[in-house]
Order: sequence, then structure tokens, then C-alpha cells
Amino acid sequence: MVLGAHVSTAGGIHNAIKNGDKLQGDAIQIFLANPNRWESKPPTTDVLEKFCEAWTESPIRSIIVHDIHLSNLASPKQDVLEKSRVVFKNQMELSHKTGIPHIVTHLGAHLGEGETFGLKLLSESFDLLLETTDAPNVKVLLETTAGQGTNLGYCFEHLRDVIGMSKYPDRFGVCLDTCHVFAAGYDIRTKADCDNTFEKFNKIIGLERLNAFHINDAKSEFQSRVDRHEHIGEGNIGTTAFEYILNDPRFEETPLIIETPQMNTMHRKNLTTLRSLVKK
Repeated sequence: MVLGAHVSTAGGIHNAIKNGDKLQGDAIQIFLANPNRWESKPPTTDVLEKFCEAWTESPIRSIIVHDIHLSNLASPKQDVLEKSRVVFKNQMELSHKTGIPHIVTHLGAHLGEGETFGLKLLSESFDLLLETTDAPNVKVLLETTAGQGTNLGYCFEHLRDVIGMSKYPDRFGVCLDTCHVFAAGYDIRTKADCDNTFEKFNKIIGLERLNAFHINDAKSEFQSRVDRHEHIGEGNIGTTAFEYILNDPRFEETPLIIETPQMNTMHRKNLTTLRSLVKK
């Protein structure tokens, strides 16, 4: 089991290691740029060195980068598309410098131009980025989404198609968010539901591409297409899905990251709840 949380990088990205260690986690997820701004001051060489040194001395096994919230690599708006590509390129390069192998991103939104248009443009964005960015060891993890508005990624076929259209399919994996798939219409409330959903995933995408989980309960309803995270066991998913994932040997080396609300006060409680579901 590789269990952890999204943690703060306040004061410098090297502090994320300390924050992860406090939670006694095996994995962390971080932002390498301000998630709500197009431009961020990049970490200095000194901070990058501190980060790498702290990681070397930490028991944390896995670190994942999350793309900024503003990013839309499928946007029909040229200015947004260009800014998204620049920011993603910068994050890939920073990931490479720090030795972080995975960067998670949502598939973006087509903004009314249609899913076919959006998926094609997204694939073109990734091909351009993979061809022009010096980050050969960084893999892009496409995150499942709830499907709010015109967001892409709410069905497994979207992820399959983006990977299939790319010139570089080996550079992609998937991050499955439990809250998002539930809200999108993939039921995981019972063991039978989990069996069915992961069988679909395997048939459509392939479990070998499932490289990370976001472990979140859902405040939103099943098939609501609304993205609202909740504390573990306190939402509409319940604990069965999490018990299933935590004890499935297929996922024992897959990073499981919580993004539950109230990071500073509730992460420890949510991780404790998850650890209590592991069968001895």
C-alpha cells in the first residue's frame, strides 16, 4: 500500500516533504506552480536542491505533480490554449529536474465545440508538449473527471481515445479519482459495483495504465456530474470502495492520494480511517 495526501508547498516545495512526513505517508501530491495563476515564480536552484535532499532522506516513496487549475489543453480559445501549453511545459521540466515521474492533469473542456474537437485538440497539445519538452522520464497521468459543464474525461473512452490518438502512447497513464468516477456514473458502492467498474476500466483502457488514485468520498450524488469531495466514509460512496482498493493486490504499488477537504485539520483523520480498512 502506497498511501498519502496532497500537501502544501507553502514556503517552498521542499516543505512538502516535511508535510508528508508529518502525516506518515508513503506518497504525496504537490503543485509545482500556483494553481490559480498563469504565472508563478519558479523555485530557485537552492530550493530544488533542498527538495531533492529532503526526499532522499524521507520514507516517502512516491511524489506526483498536479497540473494547475486554470489549465485547459483542449481550449478553443487560442490565448488560453497557449498559456496552458506553456505552463504545462514548465511543470514537466520542473518534474524532470526533481525526479518526479508523474504529472496529473484533467482533460480540459471543449467549451461548446464538441467532444470530438476537444479530444483531438487535447491530443495535439500533448504531442506538441512531448516533442518539445526535455522531460523524457515524465509520464502524463490523465485524470478521470466528474464531467461538469463541457469537461472531458468523464468516461473511460475519452482517456482511451486521447492515448490512442497520440504519437506517444507510452508516455501516458491514468489517475482514477473515486469521487469523479462515481459522480460521472461509475458505481463503486458495493464490491460487485467495484468489480464491474474495474472490469470496464480494464477492457476499455487497461489496468496496466492505472498509475495513481485520488481517494476521495463524494458529497455529490451518483451520476450528478458534480465534483464535490467529502471526507472518507462521510459521503455518498461509503467505505466499501476504499476497502476494496486498499486490499486489492493489483493496486498494492499504486499511489493512493487523498484530496479530501480541510487539508490542515482533516488529512490525518482521513488517512487513519483508510488505514483502518486495511485487512491484516
